[in-house]
Amino acid sequence: MHLMLASVSSATSPSGVCRHAANIARGVLAFSSVQKVTLLVGEWQAAYFRDAFHLNDARLEILLVAIANHSVSRNLWYVRTLPSLARAHDADIVHLAYPMPLIRSAYTAPVVVSLHDLYPYDIPQNFGAHKAWLNRAVLRDCLKNVDAIACVSEPTRDRLHELFPALRSGKTSVVPNSIGISRQQEESALPEAIRGKVFLLCVAQHRANKNLALLVRSFRTALDRNVLQSAAKLVIVGNEGPETPRLHKTVAELDLQDRVVFLRGISDTLLSALYAQCELVIAPSLLEGFGLPVAEALAAGCRVACSDIPAFRAVATTHCSLFHPADTTGELVVTALQNALRLPRCAEYSSTVFHPQQAAAMYLALYSKLALRNPIHMFQTAHADLSAPGDL
Repeated sequence: MHLMLASVSSATSPSGVCRHAANIARGVLAFSSVQKVTLLVGEWQAAYFRDAFHLNDARLEILLVAIANHSVSRNLWYVRTLPSLARAHDADIVHLAYPMPLIRSAYTAPVVVSLHDLYPYDIPQNFGAHKAWLNRAVLRDCLKNVDAIACVSEPTRDRLHELFPALRSGKTSVVPNSIGISRQQEESALPEAIRGKVFLLCVAQHRANKNLALLVRSFRTALDRNVLQSAAKLVIVGNEGPETPRLHKTVAELDLQDRVVFLRGISDTLLSALYAQCELVIAPSLLEGFGLPVAEALAAGCRVACSDIPAFRAVATTHCSLFHPADTTGELVVTALQNALRLPRCAEYSSTVFHPQQAAAMYLALYSKLALRNPIHMFQTAHADLSAPGDL
């Protein structure tokens, strides 16, 4: 099988969608039935796909797309150029790492899309007032035209079916996100500002649904009440976004400039070291499609304080202290921090549910079903007994 995986996005440093694509590639290449994976990324993405994700396999080809990095160019590339590339490279399956517009008749191979969330409908402020409608249109177009929709969680599929009841007919499945970061834990990998220091960790882009302003206010309260050590720091890992100005303003107003450390574009090795060395991980999101930072934190043995939302509840364990994220006073967050800090650091666990090869097996089963419906591209997976995911 030859999988063409398209992950051309605006991100100039590693993001959740990019990591998702890397994990798919890494997972399917563990199966001998996959002869080749062609991964398509923008030229501006080349460095971090090469260096941050440690993708090393002779069967993987990373093709760089030379276009301008703005939404019009990317949308046109997906509509006009990707189909011809899929035909030219004789791809058996085309997998979009996130929803983008497409004309289904332009493809000879089946097309799959990963659906991470329904943010254009649920939290349009992530995109800005003028872009939300366009993102909704792109999402509707993609969901209508693809052959299969792979939702990253049950809550995401449930919300999809609420918004688009017609898709209950069998086009959707659930393939959970996977945890693919390395287990390297050298403290020397940490930035000097936090090396040897006590710190809390939050992995989140600067977007409205991440609720980061509440996190910063709660961190200030926890310091003032001696819930945390006086020298404790807060590390926020994530790309900048619409909330960045507000976030920095809040940090300045609360006199936390030397206490809050912002990181972006980090490697898997550094992310793993942060999980290993942090006092706890905090995830205050109002809404998520999947609880990847919570799952990664638990896999690394971290204590976790997180908001009580469906995506986080789906992966939470007894080492998670939950709080209601809509409490703007921060009192519930501080209480959750106190409760989490009383817990011992848990042992690392290896959940097969979130292992890249487990997700890859589910994708391969899905690809096989689609290929059997497509007389042009026929192939067989190495393991005929793979279970098909979801309700396809």
